Amino acid sequence: MEDIDRLRKIEQIICEIKDLSRAGAVIIVEGKKDRDALNELGISDQILLASSPPLLNFAEDISRKTNQVIILTDWDSQGEKMAKKISAYLQASGSKPNNLIRKKIKKLVRKESKDVEGLSGYVNNLRREVYTRHYP
Repeated sequence: MEDIDRLRKIEQIICEIKDLSRAGAVIIVEGKKDRDALNELGISDQILLASSPPLLNFAEDISRKTNQVIILTDWDSQGEKMAKKISAYLQASGSKPNNLIRKKIKKLVRKESKDVEGLSGYVNNLRREVYTRHYP
């Protein structure tokens, strides 16, 4: 896939996350640096860290507030395990976790960025490369 196509798809996903978040969806990330990376991409609404309380309590608390949840844990094996646990706990509590966005991002960036923390740097570098190459 060409860089310009990859960038378009990533930008579409970023817009989708922003729209869902503005509509009340909560975004779950692993830690503060992940939240900071999303903030750098212009995503700032309702980002919660899964690193603090036990995951079951965390999921139950979220389910009491909303049923729309975007899970954005890292793309590594630990992040995968955490996403599955959180998703199962949320479903059991009546929420509808969105894992599709995470899967789309993982597919687009897996070789260049292994985690959410590195996503903003990767996207910004890709933007520079594409704009320099296509709009000199």
